[in-house]
Amino acid sequence: MKPNKNKIPDFQTIMLPLLNLLANGEQKSLNEVMEQLSEHYHLSPQELKIKVPSGQMGLFRNRVGWSRSYLKKAGLIEYPSRGVYQITDFGKKYLKNDPKEWTKTFNQDNDPIEEKSIATDNETDTPEEILATTVESLKKQLASDVLDKLKDNSFSYFENFVIELLQKMGYGDFREEAATHTGKTGDDGVDGIISQDRLGLENVYIQAKRFTSGSVGSGDIRNFIGSLAVQGVNKGVFLTTSRFSKSATATALDSKQQKIILVDGQQLANLAIEYNLGVQIQKTIDIKKIDIDYFEE
Repeated sequence: MKPNKNKIPDFQTIMLPLLNLLANGEQKSLNEVMEQLSEHYHLSPQELKIKVPSGQMGLFRNRVGWSRSYLKKAGLIEYPSRGVYQITDFGKKYLKNDPKEWTKTFNQDNDPIEEKSIATDNETDTPEEILATTVESLKKQLASDVLDKLKDNSFSYFENFVIELLQKMGYGDFREEAATHTGKTGDDGVDGIISQDRLGLENVYIQAKRFTSGSVGSGDIRNFIGSLAVQGVNKGVFLTTSRFSKSATATALDSKQQKIILVDGQQLANLAIEYNLGVQIQKTIDIKKIDIDYFEE
C-alpha cells in the first residue's frame, strides 16, 4: 500500500500530544518521543519514511522537531541534556487546565507582564517545508522559462543545446571534439553523435525535436530506431521540447536491439537547471543551524 502523506499531522497538531507524553515529568529522548507519537497517530513504517521536500529528513521527524522547538520557546518543556526533553512546571500547570487544542499565547506567573507568544500564524507546514515548496515553485517557473526560450530559438540552436547538455552531464566530456552536430535536412533521424571513449568505439546517437505544440509520435521513434540500426549503433537519446505520446513511449520500451532513452521537455528543462546550462545563480542563501558540539562544556 502506498504511504499516505496526509496521515502525517502538521507540527501544530503534534504539540499537545507531545506535551502530554511528557506530562509525568520523566525525561524522554527524541527516539522515545518519536516512537510513542508514531504509535499515537498509527503511522506505518512506510509513512515514517516519507521525506520533506528537500529529501534530507523524514517528514514526521521534521515536524516533531519543530513542535519541540515551539514548546521550548513557550517555556512548556526544557532540554535537561542533549537530545533529552522534559516538561517544565509551567508546562504541568498548562496541562492542568485540560486543554483540548493547542494555545498559541501563554503567561507565566514569574513574568506576568510579558506574554510568551509563539508566532505560528495559520501555517501548518514547518519553515523548512515552506522554504522547500517555495524553491520548488521557483524551479518550476524557471523550467517553464527555459522551455519557452528553447521553443523560440531555431532548430539548429536546439540541436546544439542538447549536445552541450549531454556533454555537461558527462557524455564525451573528455575532449571538445567528442561531440558532433550532424543535424541537417535529410539527416536520417540523427542530429548528433557523442563518443563515449577516446577512440570512438562506442557512440551515442542523438535525435532532437523542437516542437512548439503537439507530441512526438511512435513514427518518430521508429524512424530513429531504424537510423540506429543502419548505423550499427545500439544506444540513442531522443530529446524534445514537447512530450511523448503513449505509443511513442511504448515503441521505445519495446525496442530490444537499440536502447532508447526518451527525454521530454519537462525533464530536459530540469536537467538544464541541474547542470547550469542556460541559467545562472541569482542569489545564494545560507541556512544555518546551531552547532551543538561547540557549546559542549
